[in-house]
Parts: sequence; C-alpha cells; structure tokens
Amino acid sequence: MNLIRLDPHLRVDPSQRLRTPGEVLKNDYLIPRAMTLSALARRTGITVTSLRRLIMGEVPMRANYAIRLAVVLNTSALYWMLLQVQCDLERERRGREFAINEPSASSR
Repeated sequence: MNLIRLDPHLRVDPSQRLRTPGEVLKNDYLIPRAMTLSALARRTGITVTSLRRLIMGEVPMRANYAIRLAVVLNTSALYWMLLQVQCDLERERRGREFAINEPSASSR
C-alpha cells in the first residue's frame, strides 16, 4: 500500500469550476468511453438507480461506491472521496458566507 503525505495547507485551485463526483463520473469517464449506466452498474455492482442519483447530485459519493468505481475505472478510491469532500467543503463555505452576510431578523 502506498501512503501519501498530505500537505496541511492543501488547497483547491479557485479558478477551476467546482464539479461533483457525479459530474466527473459522467463527463470524464462514461461519455468518453461510451459506457452506459447499465454497463457500469453490471461492472461495479452499484444499481443503475444509485448511479443515476449520484450523477444527478442527489446522493453523495460513498466509500463503497468509490472503491468499486476505482477498480472498474482504474482510478483510486481516494480520488472519488476527495471530489466529494471538495464539494462538501465548498457548499459549507458558501452556506456560511450567505448566513454571515444575510441580516438577521433581530438586526432589522
């Protein structure tokens, strides 16, 4: 097993548009390979419904999905999980900025 050392100041390039794991799966893996959801479902053991919901952004990437996708698509599970974490952190950051900038009812 290869261990990686993560930089404690690891940052994501803000000039890059944030993409969900489902969007990456669809645009970077399924479309270029002309692979259907049914074919991916057969190869990964993830249901078509679950894959569709992942691509639509209705459910987050889960560890067991990440492992299965990594095996079939020749990636790492960590890649898929980091895509999810990146999205989660950005959504939280945006939500907090909105909450901080939004006037509270008591200050009106």
